[in-house]
Amino acid sequence: MTMYKILIIEDEAPARKKLKRFLDKTGHSYKIVAELETVSDAKLLLSQTQDFDIIFSDIELRDGNIFELYNEVSLNCPIIFATAYNAFLMSAFEANGIEYLLKPYSFERFSNAWDKFIRLKANSNQNYNELIGTISHLLKSNKENNIGYKEQFAIKSNKETYFLKVEDIVCFQADGGIIFAFDQLNKRHIMPYATLKEIEAFLDPKKFFRINRSENIQRKFIDKIERYNKNTISVYLNSQRKTVKTSQNKTSDFNAWLGI
Repeated sequence: MTMYKILIIEDEAPARKKLKRFLDKTGHSYKIVAELETVSDAKLLLSQTQDFDIIFSDIELRDGNIFELYNEVSLNCPIIFATAYNAFLMSAFEANGIEYLLKPYSFERFSNAWDKFIRLKANSNQNYNELIGTISHLLKSNKENNIGYKEQFAIKSNKETYFLKVEDIVCFQADGGIIFAFDQLNKRHIMPYATLKEIEAFLDPKKFFRINRSENIQRKFIDKIERYNKNTISVYLNSQRKTVKTSQNKTSDFNAWLGI
């Protein structure tokens, strides 16, 4: 049985766990050569070796956008992109992309992407017609999966399902593998998603901003900001009921987002 060598570029542990669970379900033999979480780590590894059969890649990583790397490096293997963002489809195709999985994706979608890789791998000439067909398929897939921004989230409890309006959400917070939303009354709601990235696919980036690795805030609830230290800003939200801080690498982008 062929052993497929796989590189995973993904900064969310739950997403990596899901990917490996789906790989196990395919029944194929594989080896994870490396699991990387940053653009810089990926750049270092790809400068040393490209001995992979396939790359599974997220796009927005903790230190930047992966296309910063793919635009510089000439790759000799295909990429299956798995991301919460649907705005990078054409860039994905230009960077050896053969599939674009929009999170949260099902095993059926994953299996179709994996089967396409197996077919291309089996044909040393990489079946020209199938590669050309990837363009129209990806464009169609992107159109079908262009869910748009949500106006409310369905929140399920043991007894009921209620609806939380996005306009009432002050911020989202990741804590111990659970995503919480805080409303105007500072009430905490458990979200039906595993990562902030999944939720951000449904949020208008003009209204919401990820200020650090674990918190995303809504612009209209910002009361004031003040410098916490040289590279960090304290942000006061919702009549100052809640205070959060930017991470050092987000402060500059946050100021630009605010227009200051």
